[in-house]
Amino acid sequence: MQMMYWIILIGLAALILVTIAVTIVTIVKERKEYRKYKLDEERDTEDDDYGDDYEEGRRPKKSKRSGAQQAYSGGRESGSRRPSGKKRRWKIILEDADTGEQYTYIFYDNLGIGRTTKEVAFEEFLSIPDDRRISKVHCAIVRSDDKLYLRDEGSKNHTFLNGKKIQKPIVIQKEDFISLGETELEVIKILRETN
Repeated sequence: MQMMYWIILIGLAALILVTIAVTIVTIVKERKEYRKYKLDEERDTEDDDYGDDYEEGRRPKKSKRSGAQQAYSGGRESGSRRPSGKKRRWKIILEDADTGEQYTYIFYDNLGIGRTTKEVAFEEFLSIPDDRRISKVHCAIVRSDDKLYLRDEGSKNHTFLNGKKIQKPIVIQKEDFISLGETELEVIKILRETN
């Protein structure tokens, strides 16, 4: 009888170990597939802020948001490709839609957003520690060529752009709304350093 008990116990332990291994392999595979997505260029902008001289005092008009948020309507981008050589910096201004607090960041390649207050592997990091529905490292704004993209970093509660769940990196532009957890950030300005 005791021998049967040990056989059942060993069988259950093996089953648990196999389940854990399969789960880990699946998670790693999904993250690799997510990273393989080519950056989404389905949205171009007609009214872009990229690199042109800008009136610093001009502020885009506030969008009125509904429950479903404002839908995107776009056109063609008028900017040109950046010449190879020296990288140019980006400046982005985000505003918390509820509190009106503004966040300004200057970076070359990436800006992380999340709940953590510890050092992370991003040039700049916007920490929102009070929203418990935001993951420690929730999403990132990354540069590719002459555009900035919003990318979810495997967050538990997902990242949304203008009410649509981010499945792969997608171009962002001014007046977009980034929703993460219970926080909503409006992209007020996107500026790129001129040559």
